[in-house]
Amino acid sequence: MIERGVTMDDDIAVSDADRSRWLTQVPHTRAGRPCGCGTCPSIGLTDADGSTPELMDDRVVLQASATGALLLLFFDEDRLSELELAPLSDKTSFNEFPHPDGLNFFE
Repeated sequence: MIERGVTMDDDIAVSDADRSRWLTQVPHTRAGRPCGCGTCPSIGLTDADGSTPELMDDRVVLQASATGALLLLFFDEDRLSELELAPLSDKTSFNEFPHPDGLNFFE
């Protein structure tokens, strides 16, 4: 997602330097609180100390699609903050994230 995801907002440009900086966070990122909706495996993301960044107005969201859903990776305070699998139908639910090979990127 960091390497190939595209922003949801055409006004936000993501540079190679942004992607490189975010990739350095991955080894220290942990799964945080799960979503409580019961229809998706979405999770908050924390750093090694258990801290999740505050929700910001200028957050960056990278997206990809999977069968029946959008996969969204959120950055707040320039840090990984949430991974969301958003079903495209109210009648669809998911127990786990799709395999990376099954993602489609909007390039």
